[in-house]
Amino acid sequence: MSSHTNTDQETEIFSENFVSAGRYRGGPHGVGDPSDKSLRKVEIEVCIPGIIRERAHREKCHDFINEFGKCGEQHGAWSFIKCRKEVKAMNECLMKWFHHPEFREECTQMYLDERTQYRETGVLRKPVRRPYYINPEKEKERIKKIREEYQRLEHKDDH
Repeated sequence: MSSHTNTDQETEIFSENFVSAGRYRGGPHGVGDPSDKSLRKVEIEVCIPGIIRERAHREKCHDFINEFGKCGEQHGAWSFIKCRKEVKAMNECLMKWFHHPEFREECTQMYLDERTQYRETGVLRKPVRRPYYINPEKEKERIKKIREEYQRLEHKDDH
């Protein structure tokens, strides 16, 4: 058995505080250089496609998603058979925007702007996640119940 001593580089790599390559350590908050516009593999394959998917659902294909949501509510457990036309239209729309070069570039630029802001300020902005489809009638009923409860609690001491 040979005795092996760790080099300075090995010690740094296996330390608890290790952060990958030097360019990801720089900047005013130690999270990377704000002016660096290069993209890592995970950003290209995970982060940016996530933004594309989210924006396509919310902005570009919203009508198709609403149609599928209404069909699903109407047919319940049978929606996987009864709503094939709506699913196909929705998926075609999503695929169109997922592979649209200008839209991809726009989403990439959005990601880079958010990353630059994070690297400049050190503050991570977390978007609020909402469902893609909300039944307007159920939403009105939910809001009505909240208002009634609020009114009840507000006027509780008046009685």
